[in-house]
Amino acid sequence: MVKLTPIFIVTLVLTLLLSGCSWFTGSKNIDMTPFSDNAGTLFGEAAKISRPFKWKHLKPYTNIPEFQRLRVRGEPILRALGGIVYYSHQVVAINNSSLKDKEKNKQLAGYLSDVMQKATDKGRLDSLGLDRQSLKQVLDNILKAETYLDAIGEAGPIVNSVVLFVQNRLDELQVDIQAVIVSLDRIIETEYAGKRANFMGLKASQERSMHTVTVIYDMMMGHQEVLDTLLQMDKSLNQFFPSSSTYNISQLEAAERYLRDRLKHIDIMIQQLAYDASEYHAKQDEMENWRINVDERIKIARNAMTVWAQSHRNLGAGIPVPPLIDVAGFATGLVGTAVNKVVP
Repeated sequence: MVKLTPIFIVTLVLTLLLSGCSWFTGSKNIDMTPFSDNAGTLFGEAAKISRPFKWKHLKPYTNIPEFQRLRVRGEPILRALGGIVYYSHQVVAINNSSLKDKEKNKQLAGYLSDVMQKATDKGRLDSLGLDRQSLKQVLDNILKAETYLDAIGEAGPIVNSVVLFVQNRLDELQVDIQAVIVSLDRIIETEYAGKRANFMGLKASQERSMHTVTVIYDMMMGHQEVLDTLLQMDKSLNQFFPSSSTYNISQLEAAERYLRDRLKHIDIMIQQLAYDASEYHAKQDEMENWRINVDERIKIARNAMTVWAQSHRNLGAGIPVPPLIDVAGFATGLVGTAVNKVVP
């Protein structure tokens, strides 16, 4: 399966929208196969939104209510995407059949009705922004169309409604994604709050102790005026300096040994908490990677809907849809070829 980058999808959109080239010469005898192939490839990529993320550190957290709601919200989108691919292939199959145009129109109306049912929330038309009267009018127009191509054009209102439905559901999905992020972050922070506080406290104590050792080295070099500063920095050193005005080298060495011993114990405790700190950061990183991954999938789905809707409009208007998605030739520079086709 070709990996569609955002730049490539934008190229597809631009190529479909720009109609000044020879690709877009109006015709009533157009090849519909590229439309079907494009739809299948585009929505094959968009369907990646359904692929489970490979959790490693946060898998135990995926049963939270926010995740469950996200999964439920995603189901209508997947049904709609599947229905659109099904409908797109049927559009081509009907065109290639030996049926009369009126019979083709009847078949088209039936398949389009199936797509609509797949896209709706439990069959509710209002979730598509339609009412039964509007739906009946569109289907009647399809059935009354003089040619099959005209019937495809008459399907526009339903197609637009399905596209709008999917885009709206994707908007809702992004809200749910943010809710998952907030909930996961809260759970992780709560779980590691005590350990993080201990870790940060130890690091701060380590830094202070190391600075205090540096001050003792200065005192060994003859900077007597820093004794008051030293005792203010670490009151536990008072035991080594009975007088705050005088000291000797033996007192400084004893204080240094004491601090170095304390630093060793701090280092041991930090090492014991290092695994927890690493695990905390790994969970935070995985949460961010999941967010980026899902956002990218939603972008692909959005762009796929845009390209498919424009392809369908062009098809109904008798404008050939260029076979932009060439799986076999992608590795040999398809993007450059597509860009060249934008400019006649």
